[in-house]
Amino acid sequence: MERDRLSETILSIQGLNVKIGSSHILKNFDFQISKKEVHALVGESGSGKSTFASTVLGLLNEEASVTWKKFQIFSENIQSGDFSPWENWRGKRISLIPQTAAIGLHPFLSIGSQVLEYFSLIQPEFANEETCIRLLKEFGLSDPGAAWKARPHQLSGGERQRILVLLSVYSGAELILADEPTSALDPITGKAILELLKSRVKDLGAGLLFISHDLSSARELADTITVMRSGEKLETLKSRNGSWEPQLEYSRKLFTLDENPA
Repeated sequence: MERDRLSETILSIQGLNVKIGSSHILKNFDFQISKKEVHALVGESGSGKSTFASTVLGLLNEEASVTWKKFQIFSENIQSGDFSPWENWRGKRISLIPQTAAIGLHPFLSIGSQVLEYFSLIQPEFANEETCIRLLKEFGLSDPGAAWKARPHQLSGGERQRILVLLSVYSGAELILADEPTSALDPITGKAILELLKSRVKDLGAGLLFISHDLSSARELADTITVMRSGEKLETLKSRNGSWEPQLEYSRKLFTLDENPA
């Protein structure tokens, strides 16, 4: 039983510390995520969420000092501070859903040409127009043929974000990071995209690290929530049929404020 549980673990971190200059950004931080799990990282701005995402992606600033007691990813134990394996993993085994299409899509190229080029490099079996248009339809594009020919500015924000989610989910990545992926969208569109993302991640057996200051979205989406404050992990909560039972006062206040907004 224990062996099965460990084989399902994608990422396990213990004692992660990140310092930039005199600032101690992450302090003895522990984290774990498994296949088919949606693990949300929540906390106020400046709590260290995005720094943690950059660590997992191997994209920390060169000035950062990084150490850990344990960093196991894809069943490999990584020596403290060694990010060299990420050159082969980033964009393949680890994928990022950016916040906006301005980061993820070229403004002057058609959606079709970008999707084809992406899949030809990452997942060649998807690199044909018929398959790609089918995936665009699957991800909620009402007129996938028109979207295929369009440039990003000719699509809505929701349509562009659906395409970014599609590319990340079908990249073949085992671990997908979503850092405020719907922050620029209206609540209804954002919720629909997150539900689609969760469904596809679980179907494909990947793990989703969802980073947000929006506790409402995290509660609806996640199987597990880790609450951060000032670079530290306060507690990790597991959903009980959609119900959450925070133990610490700070976490309880966050959840109470979310349930009873002013």
